Amino acid sequence: AQSQPAAPASPAFEVATVEPSNPLAARSGKRGITADPGRLSARRVSLKELILEAYAVYYYRISGGPSWLDSEEYDIDAKTETPADRDQMRLMLRTLLADRFKLTIHRESKEMRVYALTLAKNGPLIHAIKDGETAPASQPPLGVQHYHGDMPQFAGLLSMRLSIPLLEDPSTPSRSNGPLIPVLDQTGLKGIYDIDIEVKPEPDGDSITAWQRALQQQLGLKLEAQRASIEIVVIDHAEKIPARN
Repeated sequence: AQSQPAAPASPAFEVATVEPSNPLAARSGKRGITADPGRLSARRVSLKELILEAYAVYYYRISGGPSWLDSEEYDIDAKTETPADRDQMRLMLRTLLADRFKLTIHRESKEMRVYALTLAKNGPLIHAIKDGETAPASQPPLGVQHYHGDMPQFAGLLSMRLSIPLLEDPSTPSRSNGPLIPVLDQTGLKGIYDIDIEVKPEPDGDSITAWQRALQQQLGLKLEAQRASIEIVVIDHAEKIPARN
């Protein structure tokens, strides 16, 4: 596959600032990407995280790139000329990354080990949230993990959880972990779900087995090991942004 620009010349933000994060603030304040109609803000995020947002993909679908892709952190403030939704701002972010980081990418297919999230014989044991229904405000019991979203999002979260130690805090996955295990949603379930699940490790047991058991018993879902061809984003070139003097 031939290299191509990471984004077209347009659409683009009306104004945007991109700066390396202040090292003194590295251990304080929130980090992440937020988007409101017409405005995007990022604090202490890596270029890889920006690419994940711009192309709406998970970690396992990013390949290549410089050694600092995960380690260097940046702050971004960007504004659109007219109100724009998240998908439109993702296109603008692609333009911004191509302009400021000189990012170029290409796409290719790669066969890899995956897990398919499917319905178990006893499932599903979960139900989509009805229109007008609100999620409970109380915190789940200790040891119970809570997820809110659709099934593709839940599959993406499972990719993260299957790739980090079972006893880690699920709300703070480390960027230093190994490669993610892709989980593909093949449940056919539509809508938004509030999901509570408790995953208990057993002596000498592995994380995947514990998740498979919990998913089937509590949610009526199962994980099936497969191999599949996945489209990935390959990073051909990227340049650091120097700090302001």
